Amino acid sequence: MSKLRKTLDRIKEEAYQAGFNDGRKAGITLGIEMGIQHAGEVMSAELHRFKYPEGHEARWNYKVDSLRPDDNSTFEFTYERYEDRVKKRESAASMASRYSKKRGSKVKVK
Repeated sequence: MSKLRKTLDRIKEEAYQAGFNDGRKAGITLGIEMGIQHAGEVMSAELHRFKYPEGHEARWNYKVDSLRPDDNSTFEFTYERYEDRVKKRESAASMASRYSKKRGSKVKVK
């Protein structure tokens, strides 16, 4: 009887381990799926913050915030860099102000 009892105990233990490992596999799969879902939500929020930066506070510990422009101009797709757009805008404003000074106009350019 003791040999039969040992065999039954071993079968029970192996069945328990198989169920435990199967449950562990399901738990790991669920954890990975939850992590992917959370990463997608975080990336969606970060993309929104990057695309529409006005109204969002600057966070001190996020390096991506240093790359974000100050206004909501990033929704216009172009291959030029943001710095180039700002330089072009500033040079156009300075040329307009020079032109208005030449003409003697009192109109201020934004």
